[in-house]
Amino acid sequence: QITSGMEVFFSLCPCTTIAVTGSDGKTTTTTIVAGLLDAAGVRTFVGGNIGRALLPFVHDIKPTDAAVVELSSFQLTNMTQSPHVAVVTNVAPNHLDWHTDMQEYIDAKFNLVSHQKAGDRAILNMDNEVTRNFADELNGDVWRFSRRQKLNKGCWLNADRQIVVSDGACEQIVLNADEIRIPGEHNVENYMAAIAAVWGIVSIEDIVRFARSFGGVE
Repeated sequence: QITSGMEVFFSLCPCTTIAVTGSDGKTTTTTIVAGLLDAAGVRTFVGGNIGRALLPFVHDIKPTDAAVVELSSFQLTNMTQSPHVAVVTNVAPNHLDWHTDMQEYIDAKFNLVSHQKAGDRAILNMDNEVTRNFADELNGDVWRFSRRQKLNKGCWLNADRQIVVSDGACEQIVLNADEIRIPGEHNVENYMAAIAAVWGIVSIEDIVRFARSFGGVE
């Protein structure tokens, strides 16, 4: 049997797992997700393609904790498990010197969400053609994020540059994009993805407080 440290970790981890992948933005988004959970008082273990391996710490993790994992296409290529919450920031040509072709690279990214079950949450970039099309084949609860259009379920930027979240039943304004301390429209997207990942766990007050203070990854 061929497996990996990350796959074994997923099988043993007793808490909610949140994983992020993408061609761009995955490190920042992973860090934001972890920071938002910390702000809400959730004990969080962060690792994978960022920081440390998590498998050595699996016996220290409690069911009330959260594991936040960044995963590269290399780590996802043969993955047969998906996290409870999965974020795909975007997919664009990358690592094609390692993957056989672009389709193999896309398939690796798709592995993050392809094994989800009912009740799991997939968060996809509506403004990216590849990730937008992932939704057609998923079993989990699909959320989207977009800077360009209003969504029925997910997180979007309205005409007043406010980040809005809808869970499918009601809409809530979370914060103004200008309150995000780290600059750039790509970081607005990273925040929308992260907010969708922690929605229902982290309060709006904690989200705003974190966004105003977080200065970015090193």
